[in-house]
Amino acid sequence: MLVWLLQHQKQVRIERLAATLPLPIQQNSRRRHLQRFLSLNALSVVLLWFPIIEEVLSQKVKAGSQLIIAIDRTQWKENNVLMVSAIYQKRGFPIYWCLLEKAGSSNLVEQQKVLRPVIRLLKKYKLVVVGDREFHSVELASWLHGENVSFVLRQKQNTTFREKRHSFQPLNSIPIHPGIRQFTTDINLTQKVGKGRFNLAVYWKRKYRGKQAC
Repeated sequence: MLVWLLQHQKQVRIERLAATLPLPIQQNSRRRHLQRFLSLNALSVVLLWFPIIEEVLSQKVKAGSQLIIAIDRTQWKENNVLMVSAIYQKRGFPIYWCLLEKAGSSNLVEQQKVLRPVIRLLKKYKLVVVGDREFHSVELASWLHGENVSFVLRQKQNTTFREKRHSFQPLNSIPIHPGIRQFTTDINLTQKVGKGRFNLAVYWKRKYRGKQAC
C-alpha cells in the first residue's frame, strides 16, 4: 500500500501519507503506524524492493533484450543521493541507491557499490550503463568492460584521446557543428597507462528544446 501511495501522492511527507493511507483508523494512529513501519530494521532495499522491480521489468522487457541503466547523483535537501535507475519508455525505475556521507561528486568505490547489486539483479538483460560527466572516468569504463556491461559515459571537453598513429588531443579539438554525428572506434581515452581502448561517439543536436543551435 505504501509503494502505491508514494506513486500516487508523489511526496514523502508523513502527514500527507497518513492522511491518505487507506486504513480504518484515526489519522494520528496512521501516522504512528507509518513511523513504526519505516523504522523497522527488517526493511531492506535488496529484500523488499528488488523482487518488486524485477517483476515489473520482467513484464515490460524480454529477457536478453537491451536495458538502459542510468547512474546519477542528486542533492535532495541535506542528502547527497547516488542512484541507479532502469530506463523504460523515457521513465526511470529507481533500483538501488545510497546516501553519500559527504558533499560533492561520487568516487569509483561508491559507484561500484551501487552498480554491483543492479548488475547481478538484471543479469538476464543486455545492460547499457549511461552516465553524465561525473562518471567520465576511464577506471569506471574499464571496470564495466570487465563486468561485460556496455556503457555510454559523457566526457569532459578537455579529456584527451588518441587514434592509432596519432598524438593525444583534447575532445574540444574535434571540429563539430549542429547536426553532426561522428563515431570512432578503438581509441585511447586519457593518457593513463594500461587502460583499454574504447569507442568515441560525437553528437551535436541540430535543435535543442525546439531552438536552432548555433
